[in-house]
Formats: sequence, structure tokens, C-alpha cells
Amino acid sequence: MTTTTRNHPTSLKASRARRPDHPPAWDWHKLTFLSTCPRCGHERLQRGYTRRNLLKLLGSRRKIDGYCIVCNVCWEISESERRAIAPQ
Repeated sequence: MTTTTRNHPTSLKASRARRPDHPPAWDWHKLTFLSTCPRCGHERLQRGYTRRNLLKLLGSRRKIDGYCIVCNVCWEISESERRAIAPQ
């Protein structure tokens, strides 16, 4: 009788452990920009948009949302913030 050994998912995860200075694969192409929270007034990093999606939203004048994790509030970014992230 022959036995085979399989790699378990946990051993694969350990071998592909993410380094702290590298984002996970799904986050590689996401851009970050700052937007000011209307509730607390602090600038928050916004990380949910890829370059392609962000440019498409800017070009079509569609809504771009910001989010503050501390206040748990979502808002539409201001016109001045849109101009700041738009390509020159």
C-alpha cells in the first residue's frame, strides 16, 4: 500500500507569510489619498480604490466616498479633494 503526503493549507500559509512592508496581493494596485472626516476633522487615508476605478470616477464626475474608521462615518469627498487627487 502506497501513502501520499499532502501539503496542508496551514503549511502553505506559513510558507507564503506576508512581510509587514508588503501589502496583501488584493491590495497591490490600490491607491491611497487623504480626505478629511466631517465629524472629527482629522485627515484619514482612503485605500479602497484602484487607479483605474478612481480615474473613471473622477472622469465621469461620479461620487467618491471617504470613510473614517474612528467615527464609523462615510461621506462624499469634497471638490477640493477631488482636484487634489486628479491627474494633472
